[in-house]
Amino acid sequence: MNKLLVGTGIFLSALVLAQAAQKTYRLIVNGQAQATPAIVVGGKTYVPLEALQKAGAQVSLSGNEVRVQFIPVGGQEQAMLLEGKKGEWLSNGTWRLRVLDVAPGTNPFFGSGPGYVVRVEVRNLTSGRLSLHKTGFDGFQLLDNRGNKLVAASFGEQYTDLPQADGVLITLRFGPNPKLDEIGAPDKLLVNFRPSGGKPALRGFRVFLGD
Repeated sequence: MNKLLVGTGIFLSALVLAQAAQKTYRLIVNGQAQATPAIVVGGKTYVPLEALQKAGAQVSLSGNEVRVQFIPVGGQEQAMLLEGKKGEWLSNGTWRLRVLDVAPGTNPFFGSGPGYVVRVEVRNLTSGRLSLHKTGFDGFQLLDNRGNKLVAASFGEQYTDLPQADGVLITLRFGPNPKLDEIGAPDKLLVNFRPSGGKPALRGFRVFLGD
């Protein structure tokens, strides 16, 4: 089994690794396909630093040192997430969001097995055109009442530029990956953001889905 190492993202190192790569893997982070693949050099798998950032890690470069820190999900939720219930509007000053409904579905990653379909409405609260992607959107995650974490299949609406006060309806297809034969009832939806454009991360949302 390959050892997982962290690439620093420094241009020269990345160039050397790319030239020496023996194999590449398509890289998926929180259900989102990444433009830069993971590569294998000398039997070791290297993952781009930006992929760890998208997975929720705090990363800093100082001199010849790279620091990577993962924040526990529970701690992140307590500090960053605004709470509400299904059907309620939530706002972080940039985006207004509500969960419209949740229904049983098929696991989108395998084409079979249990999953859920969640419809979300998102509106732009700023005075300019904006997309979720441009504001550091880091993904949707669905938690069931058994503690399983379900990830969303790729969707294009995160790149849609929305004018002031305009909105978009997003149909999210969630499933456990790796596959599970059984999952619990949908418990809450997490919406996370990461720092973007030199600005701190927007506050995310935690929506309770129970009736």
